[in-house]
Amino acid sequence: MDLSKPTRQSVKGLVFIFLQSIRQAIRMFWALIVVLVLQKNLLDNKLIVGIALLVLLSLLVTHSVLYYLNFFFYVKDGEFILKKGYLRKKVLTIPLERIQSVNTKQNLIQQVLDVVALEIDTAGTAGKELKIHALEKSFANALHNLLSEEKTKNIFSEESDETVNQSHSEKLILALTPVDLLKIGISQNHIRTGLIILAFGMQLFNQIQDVFKDKAEEYSNEFVSFMSNSSWALLTFLVIFFLIVSILFSLFRTLFKYFDFKLLKKENAYRVESGLVTKQNVLLPFNKIQELNWETGPIKKQFGIYNLVFKQAVSRQDRNVQLVDAPGCLSNHLELLKSDLFGEDQFIKSTKFFSNSYYFRRLWIFYGWLPVFISIPFLYNEWIYWIVAVLWLTASAGYSLLILKKRYFKINNDQIRISKGAITHKWKQMELFKIQSVEFRQTIFQKRRALASLILTNASGKMKIPYISESMAKQLYDYLLFHTEVSGRKWM
Repeated sequence: MDLSKPTRQSVKGLVFIFLQSIRQAIRMFWALIVVLVLQKNLLDNKLIVGIALLVLLSLLVTHSVLYYLNFFFYVKDGEFILKKGYLRKKVLTIPLERIQSVNTKQNLIQQVLDVVALEIDTAGTAGKELKIHALEKSFANALHNLLSEEKTKNIFSEESDETVNQSHSEKLILALTPVDLLKIGISQNHIRTGLIILAFGMQLFNQIQDVFKDKAEEYSNEFVSFMSNSSWALLTFLVIFFLIVSILFSLFRTLFKYFDFKLLKKENAYRVESGLVTKQNVLLPFNKIQELNWETGPIKKQFGIYNLVFKQAVSRQDRNVQLVDAPGCLSNHLELLKSDLFGEDQFIKSTKFFSNSYYFRRLWIFYGWLPVFISIPFLYNEWIYWIVAVLWLTASAGYSLLILKKRYFKINNDQIRISKGAITHKWKQMELFKIQSVEFRQTIFQKRRALASLILTNASGKMKIPYISESMAKQLYDYLLFHTEVSGRKWM
């Protein structure tokens, strides 16, 4: 492989770019397309339709060819350089030692064309910008290995050449079977899934309403009238049907995302393979992992599984998409991963520092009393409202109490572990030298009660320690800042 000369994507990339252009055009102008299709007089004139399609096809072909010819990459003076664009040209330059991971993806179109996409990830650049869309598998694997070796040499530059060049075979840590996928799908948050489906449906309806205003308003009024005149039995059936759809959606989503999931370990990095329609191959160097998150819930406990998330160092604009998760982990998998990243567990006999009981009052006011007070002016004359209000206050008090019981942290000289949750139980753990900033927060209500909160920031996001005593917060604040300033270890 000679990367000293500018190299283009596979010729099959022309087909991929063309199909992607058609897909993007449909997504952008689908409403206009629907309107044009419904205009029968326009479709009757085959000459106009033919000319319009020919012009559109010519534009898409021209765009695909120009984009392909102006997209190339090469390595020069220890830097990976990617150039793209024909109207607005872009040049992206990345020092090889700054490359954090090299990942491959393969969506359905790429599987049909037998090509793969390669993504180069750094902590300071958006991953989508550094993506090569269509490479032959053999070339992609060779490029993947070359860039990964450059990163490995950088990590182990202080070690002997023998250690650097030593070959390490991969070790399989976790592989999900169809039964595991079923357990994971069943244990998902189906209410949240249902709300996502509902939000998507409302957004779709709003878009359709903009195009077909009269019809959409008519159907909307008919639906409202139908629901208002429906019996309790029908409403119960609709709720059950909604839950069934949510569960089925969770199962299908789990299958598509985690099909053939494998978590492997090689040297000082993990590699994750997964996906049915879009196949992903993600490399996770240990040094890039800023914190480890894991959680369990009532159904997950019955199955004895945890959902584990690796949070990586990424640019600020990518913090919502840098999560790589490993669902279906058993306790032995979790302990093995914690041992790899943090060494021997030092928190077994550590003291738990819980949030102050005032935190419960704050949560109960926010979740319970505030919604009740806001709704009083509109529903105070309905007797059923007061029954629902009492039930709501009782339920929100129990929910707030669950949050308080799970809100604690453990700390030692090297690491910190934060616990939170309500129905589910979540933990976060990181090494102290990876903290980049510490923020001391104190509202006027906290100050009156000598309480405060701390916000710890690392390269992947924030961790919060809420409502602890002011004296403890100040001691932690000083210690964590001191630890961050004097530590000579690299955070990435």
